[in-house]
Amino acid sequence: MSGFYSLGGISLISLRADIIRFVKTACSDMIPLNVSSSFSEASVSLCSLLIIDASIFQNGNSVFAEQAEARSNFSICIIPAGINSNILGYVERKFPYIISYPIKTEYFRDFCIRIMNQIYLEDGSCNSFIKQGEIIPESISGYFCGESELIKCVRKQILNAACSCEPVLLLGETGTGKTTAAKMIHIMSERNEKEMISVSLSTVVESLAESAFFGHTKGSFTSADSEGKGYFEVADGSTLFLDELGTASLSIQAMLLTVLETGNYKKVGKDEECHSDVRLIFATNADIPRMLREGALRYDLYFRIYDNVINLPPLRKRKEDIRGLVLKYLEHESVLISEDAMERLENYNWPGNIRELHKCLRRALRNADNNVITADSIDFGVVSFLQ
Repeated sequence: MSGFYSLGGISLISLRADIIRFVKTACSDMIPLNVSSSFSEASVSLCSLLIIDASIFQNGNSVFAEQAEARSNFSICIIPAGINSNILGYVERKFPYIISYPIKTEYFRDFCIRIMNQIYLEDGSCNSFIKQGEIIPESISGYFCGESELIKCVRKQILNAACSCEPVLLLGETGTGKTTAAKMIHIMSERNEKEMISVSLSTVVESLAESAFFGHTKGSFTSADSEGKGYFEVADGSTLFLDELGTASLSIQAMLLTVLETGNYKKVGKDEECHSDVRLIFATNADIPRMLREGALRYDLYFRIYDNVINLPPLRKRKEDIRGLVLKYLEHESVLISEDAMERLENYNWPGNIRELHKCLRRALRNADNNVITADSIDFGVVSFLQ
């Protein structure tokens, strides 16, 4: 559903199966939808759109009506055909945004987009949104543009992950954009006011891992001259991106699993527990099934993070996107690219994926004569890969 915001989700309060089915069809493919029969069950926040089925007012519950009116400024009241005239008059008086049902799905979607834009523009605290007509920004640096079904699916998964608070596991070969995807998920999430903390697990020394992740008190070990903050404390309220999961030892995985489950940890040298509100994003180019079979990855850790698994496809699997990626990279350069140069780029298999493509284009810009990139300007590097 093009145009919905990345903050929060949509909550529907209804008892009617036809309205629930309609709203699910219209909304749930792009943003989380919570369906409830009462306000006590609903997941409602000021950064969510609330859709209220007017037929629920037929029971005359005054408490229910008060709860609905308190949320009327960020609600759409959907009015089924044949609704009681008294209820219709009540809804028209109390709710600024109303829409009749049945209605065409596309019109309903556009109406929701307009109302969400208005709500978010009026509420200055909610400033991270997706404009009408785009699912997500195609990329931060040109990694996810394209019209292939593979990359469309990836863009949709990135948006869904941004709307969630669950851990994310990014899988893909080197150069496919795992770090960029993590940045996009963070920027579009409700945690975007704080900087994302990035750590390569390959650089974490196992003997110092506990201190690195959880921090330490002064004097807790020989070189602890002062108190130190760990990654989880620094990233509190934000996103912690842990790259190179495939290099993490089983003991490091156990440390991460504990915090994933409870949010609690202990600093080295301190008995009291600390708590950290951190959203974790993992990434690896490792073969996860093989790691599980060989015991290099804990099953309990994998099953804790596998709900949001995003596979970033290699460039050779979406060659139809290469032309768009090239033009995106060159859009701010005062150069032209010849068709034979473009064909040469499209016929290469890109073992280093988009990172390799960008480096190749950087060299091509240096090699270009008269501001034109020709086939002779294309240099795939020192190492010749078999095609």
